[in-house]
Amino acid sequence: MAKIPITRRGYRCLLRELAYLRGVVRPRVLEELQDARAFGAKWENQQYLLARERHLILQRQINELENKLERCEIVVGRKFFFKQAGFGTVILVQNTETGEKQEYQLVGPYESDVKDGKLSIESPVGRSVLGRFEGDEVTVRTPSGMRSYRILAIRL
Repeated sequence: MAKIPITRRGYRCLLRELAYLRGVVRPRVLEELQDARAFGAKWENQQYLLARERHLILQRQINELENKLERCEIVVGRKFFFKQAGFGTVILVQNTETGEKQEYQLVGPYESDVKDGKLSIESPVGRSVLGRFEGDEVTVRTPSGMRSYRILAIRL
């Protein structure tokens, strides 16, 4: 099983979310489930069925987070040339067609959020800029068509 890169911050966020689900949400859901059992036959008790469904969904979320954390590998430091785009670097790119500039941090798939400026290294744009240098132009096939970007700046 291949390890998926993640930053320390992203790993801590996943841990916090798991602790919240286990420590806060799960006790509430179990209490609802216990209260619903008191109302009688399980197969006729709609409140019990809904509580049971919430419990199953919560358990699925917890298991998914545990699996993500198990597959993660925290990447610390840089092994690349300073002005080369790599995991954890922040890049400033310009769309050559529109002139629009955007800044992204290259992160793993578990912590990517384009609206927050975090671009997954497994996305089409992320894959195309990895290993590139300032001034390089890349052409990317995205779901909305071909795009061309110029890397203006790279920083840690």
